[in-house]
Amino acid sequence: MSDAASPTSADVLKSLKLLRSGNADERRQAIEVLSHVTDDPRVLQVFDYLYQTDPDPGVREAIWQVLSRRGPSVPAPSPRTGRQTPRTSTPGAAFLLNPANRARVRQHWSQGAAPAPRGSRALSLLMGLLLLAAGFLSGLAAPAWIDWFRLRQNGIAAQADLIGLSAPVAPESGGSHTVAYRFRLPPASEAENAPEFFGEQRISADLHDWLAETRPPTVPIIYLRDDPARSRLDAMTPDDTRRERLAILAGGAAAIALLVGVLNWIVRLPGRGALRGRLLRGQIVAAQTRLEPDGKRRLTVRFRFLTPARRPITSEASRLRSDLLPGDLPQPGTPVLIEYHTDRRFRLL
Repeated sequence: MSDAASPTSADVLKSLKLLRSGNADERRQAIEVLSHVTDDPRVLQVFDYLYQTDPDPGVREAIWQVLSRRGPSVPAPSPRTGRQTPRTSTPGAAFLLNPANRARVRQHWSQGAAPAPRGSRALSLLMGLLLLAAGFLSGLAAPAWIDWFRLRQNGIAAQADLIGLSAPVAPESGGSHTVAYRFRLPPASEAENAPEFFGEQRISADLHDWLAETRPPTVPIIYLRDDPARSRLDAMTPDDTRRERLAILAGGAAAIALLVGVLNWIVRLPGRGALRGRLLRGQIVAAQTRLEPDGKRRLTVRFRFLTPARRPITSEASRLRSDLLPGDLPQPGTPVLIEYHTDRRFRLL
């Protein structure tokens, strides 16, 4: 197969298998075949991974040559001995527009892709449990709150006949005190009989004792005009207390979950002085210096890099660098490091 020919599917599969070979020559041969299908993002991901992990400088050089055809994303590999990854020496080889970032870069590479702290995982689990509890409590309280709101907004006040009281036989058993009542709706005409509706509701022990002692003929109620069967006493009852407690518990669980979420976010933040974005590699396109009116020297660098989505970006950055002489300017192709957040938010280190 000639270099210009497109590899077949069988060639691609064979080359992917050769990338796992212990023979560096076979891996380089596979890279040459796969270099014709770099339009496939999966192939680029394999190349990126292999560039980071392959111990052979020649293999890394071959990968860099392939990637550099699409735009700079990694610096040219330097000679190495032993099984090392490019990350261990890249910070020292890359040109830094601001030398003060060198310590941060070294800290970033030394830490690597550290897993999320155990504390943050525990906080995430706690926040999830609190949100579930808040949702469950809200579901229990919602029907009672809907009925209460409808009765308060659209209810009609009336007087109902008191027809019965009940109390638990043994107060220590924890039973409910209830009141039964009956009310009539105004008839549409004198010839019609007034429809009757009955209701029963839990009441407090104190209200039960007062009603049992005074025996009032009627009690105040509220009912819905379009649904008279839905009514309630116009007084504070244990159902109201339960409804309010559920709402308070649900709101408290949601508030605590929010606080836990904020704490979890704080725990996951990088330490002071650490890089907060993703560190990408790029290359210098051009560099020049000029003297400012105050006599200081300003360095302007034009650089290129590939985003994680494989989009090439070219940009410029400048900084006062009076320590650099004209002969010390970084040459085109010099590797640089970019702190990347989004395609519009990044900076040259």
